[in-house]
Amino acid sequence: MILDSSLEVKLYTKESVELPNILKNRLPRIQFISQPESIDDIQEMFSYAIKNKLSIIPRGAATYGMGGIAPLRRSIMADLTHLNRILDFDEKKKTIYFEAGLRWWDLKNFLKNYSLDLYTYPTSLFSTVGGWLSTGGYGVNSFAYGHISNLVDSIEIIAPQKKKRVTRQDREFKYFMETEGQMGIISKVKLRIREAKPSKPYLVFFNKASEAAGFLSEVSRSLRTPPVHLSFFDRHRLEHKNLLLNGKVSFPNMEGILVVFEDLSSKAAFLSLVERKKGILAENYLTAFLWNERYFPFSVKHFHPSILGCETILPLENLDHYLRKTRKFGKNYGIPLSTEATLINENEAVVFTIFPSDPKKIIHFVHLFLTYSLTHITSKCGGKPYGIGTWNLPLLKKKFSDTDIKEYLRLKEELDPLNLLNPAKSFSPDWRIAYFLKMAYSMSALFSNGNPFFKPFLKILSANLDKHKRSLFDPEACANCGACIAVCPAYFTNRSEIVTAKGKLFLLKRMLNGSSIPEPVAENIFLCLHCHLCEYVCQSKLKLMPVWDKLEAIAEKTSGRPEEKIDEFIKKAESHPAYTKLLDFLSNSSNNNHQEIKNV
Repeated sequence: MILDSSLEVKLYTKESVELPNILKNRLPRIQFISQPESIDDIQEMFSYAIKNKLSIIPRGAATYGMGGIAPLRRSIMADLTHLNRILDFDEKKKTIYFEAGLRWWDLKNFLKNYSLDLYTYPTSLFSTVGGWLSTGGYGVNSFAYGHISNLVDSIEIIAPQKKKRVTRQDREFKYFMETEGQMGIISKVKLRIREAKPSKPYLVFFNKASEAAGFLSEVSRSLRTPPVHLSFFDRHRLEHKNLLLNGKVSFPNMEGILVVFEDLSSKAAFLSLVERKKGILAENYLTAFLWNERYFPFSVKHFHPSILGCETILPLENLDHYLRKTRKFGKNYGIPLSTEATLINENEAVVFTIFPSDPKKIIHFVHLFLTYSLTHITSKCGGKPYGIGTWNLPLLKKKFSDTDIKEYLRLKEELDPLNLLNPAKSFSPDWRIAYFLKMAYSMSALFSNGNPFFKPFLKILSANLDKHKRSLFDPEACANCGACIAVCPAYFTNRSEIVTAKGKLFLLKRMLNGSSIPEPVAENIFLCLHCHLCEYVCQSKLKLMPVWDKLEAIAEKTSGRPEEKIDEFIKKAESHPAYTKLLDFLSNSSNNNHQEIKNV
């Protein structure tokens, strides 16, 4: 299937964190969106691209925030989410073989029917498996089980020159992990799975970040049976969660450590350590709420037009030093930083530091610049970038060794000699954008310690960022996470994201800005069951039903109401087997979640 309307193309190029318009509007065009459903479709797409001198941008669910799908040359975008079939399932050997466009959400729900589960999975549960292998790999339970590639037995790669199967034992295997689709399209994955186990989370509060960091380090090393998941939340990150609790209850103004066990044999030793370190155990309902929030890292987007920051891998021993430096940095420039860190082993953590911004204000461009200053601070603390994409092109050598880069370039030349796949990124950089970003990165070092000349000016411009109140009908509240796509009955029948909550908020934004919507596109606004499923999974916790009522009223006034098309859609959607399954699953999950946090 091909999507080629200009509005759909613009929608499909949106990521969870957008490149600034000053850059994005100057990038080459995506010609159309291709939705391959088979290996033959992918190979046909390669042939078309070669013939027409176009590049190919592989795209999963577009949850990556580093400009991974930004087109740096004239391109076709390959929406791989329709390569999502389960091909083989061995319940006895506990392996599953499937197409890499399958979403973690769907994979997890399938396994639940057999009392099985994943070892580890991303917080962006609605991302695709192939997308996470290509851009990340550390997430929930990574402290116990490491990078997701440790649990992958094999992958199938489709490149312009060949199709190949690569196992975890092959030397080349690692070169397809975290390389953002530049070596080949991951089309199939064989993954190891396990029996489902109940988990028991604990949340421990400390007065000082140094005390919390010390406790985190000791928990990770001292228990005979270690936890499966360990996270740090600074007091400002917990303040974000308080916004969601509407004042009914709240997290205290303290630093938090979330510890999750699947084996409670070390419970007594853990509780003894908490007491010895003078930690305070949180109430069960707060702990359950925070653990449930692992799927919503950008929920604060509900309260701010934009969220910026950096995601890095940091030595655990330097976490306290990093927190002190970033807090001083935030104070210098008047930006309310918050930090969350998830341990990936005894020595390292993935650290996520964010702050609010507003793309409509001039300060946003300064904030983009200051994200590089934050990265400089990370580097001084021994850290490295978690991902590269477009935004982190100047940091390539901080993530990969010179030896690895040479090997990547060799493999790129072998598999993609015409440089079709995601070109001008890490291993074939476009000198123009790379030069611009390197210059910005170098200049940002001057601000990492607090530039005395600019401090007062930036403090004034940033003064009201933490006081933003959203209108119910503000489309900027959408986190662009794509969660709504996975559960939308209209998407099952239509196959274009324009009919999902993400797509309709995109159209609402254009309407409110005075842009006209072509009638064939506007008709998609009415293809909605008002089933609340998009609300259930919304990253930003948006109340969407009143928004759909308003949007339909606007569209009806300008384009009329397509009654026949609506009736046809309702019959088709309500008879779709995926819709019935979703309603059953979400009803059960909603009841379980209600029981967990009923006191909140």
